[in-house]
Amino acid sequence: MITTVLAVLILVVAGLPLAYALTRAVPLALVLAPIAGAAVATAAVLLMLAFTGPLMVWFVPVYLLTGVLAWRLRDRPRLPSSGWRDAALTTLPLVPPMLRLGSEPVTWDTHLIWWLHAGYFTQGGDFARSAIGNPVLTFSHPDYPPLASAPVALAWQVLDIRDFYPAAFVTGFLTLSAIAMLVHAVRVATARGHALLSWPAAIATGYAAWTPLWIIPTAGFSDAMCACAFAAGAVLLFFARPFAGLLPLALFLASSAALMKNEGLSLVVALALVGTVKLRRRAGPLWIPVGVAAVWSVTARLLGAETDVLAGGRFNALLHGDADTLGRLPTILGFMAGRVGWIVLLTVAAALLGHLFLRRARADLDLGADGWLWAVTAIHTAGLVFIYLITPYDIHWHLSTSIDRVMIAMAVLSCASAACWGVTALSGLSAPTAYTSTAPSTAPAASMTHSAPPPG
Repeated sequence: MITTVLAVLILVVAGLPLAYALTRAVPLALVLAPIAGAAVATAAVLLMLAFTGPLMVWFVPVYLLTGVLAWRLRDRPRLPSSGWRDAALTTLPLVPPMLRLGSEPVTWDTHLIWWLHAGYFTQGGDFARSAIGNPVLTFSHPDYPPLASAPVALAWQVLDIRDFYPAAFVTGFLTLSAIAMLVHAVRVATARGHALLSWPAAIATGYAAWTPLWIIPTAGFSDAMCACAFAAGAVLLFFARPFAGLLPLALFLASSAALMKNEGLSLVVALALVGTVKLRRRAGPLWIPVGVAAVWSVTARLLGAETDVLAGGRFNALLHGDADTLGRLPTILGFMAGRVGWIVLLTVAAALLGHLFLRRARADLDLGADGWLWAVTAIHTAGLVFIYLITPYDIHWHLSTSIDRVMIAMAVLSCASAACWGVTALSGLSAPTAYTSTAPSTAPAASMTHSAPPPG
């Protein structure tokens, strides 16, 4: 138990300076710290892979740089909804379903992939580089991004242990942080509505992370953390009232999602494409998460890792209209509908009704247009369908072993849309709430989000 507590403390301490630099508020920084700590550990892993050497040799300077950044940004205005009460309301309602972290950490994929990766990261750059390119270890998917495994490696290295309970809690708190940031994002976006509506809507969106399979967020996987970190960034970018300082946090969350699992790449590409259509010349920053994902992709390829689906896939067969390949489509769509079909159907209906009847009320709440988030969802879903069409594996096996996890992103994005429409419908034209007292009152610095066109 002591080592488990220390492992979580290491994760939080590792990320606190960077989290404070992004939020300028200690309470919200504590909520964000696990993701930030994982990002710092990931930066150290990337440097270790590039230049070799022990993990700690690279972690220490990266950590010190985040401390310098936090100090230099200490006088900037803090983000809204970042007080102690906000932090408590953001995280405490999520604790009950996270209590399953105390069960025995025996999930097969977690040991086979994420913690195995963490194990060879602890052995230093030369060992890790050899492991990533070793064809004997292709079963462990060495091309998978390192953000879920790097913080486990950091905790193991500092504590000089290889225990799985501490690893499970490090992964679990990283997931909890991502879900909490999604709650925070929806709260910030809807904060001009009634607080008694905004908070329940935000918390309910966070609970969507336990859909369609409730054990995923606490089973050591990276799917829930990736989906929620991305959704939080997307909500902040497309829905939240723009003000100076929001863009870095949103881009950080999206970039973190891109390094949590391979599907994060399709999410950030969808975000960049939709953002480019929406913002045109001002959309440049939205390509930063794509660049972050490309850094890992190039690194993995240079070290000899391959993506199994692309390396042995049926891409040429798809291009030539192969009947067997195209015949997978009804099965794929059927599996997807079986997991989140009713959620998507109901939330799309809410979005359409809201667009028809509540556009003025939504504009009065300073909520961005809802269609952009749905466009991101549609592009990402198309990417998933494409992967399943070309997979070299038996389609029923591939779907049954992964569909419950990859559908989390669609669930949380859909529920984020519905939450915002729900607050809009029930708030009416009420006066602004405490949001205006926490947001900066001065004219904001030029940023992509603040210069965005008014919500439609």
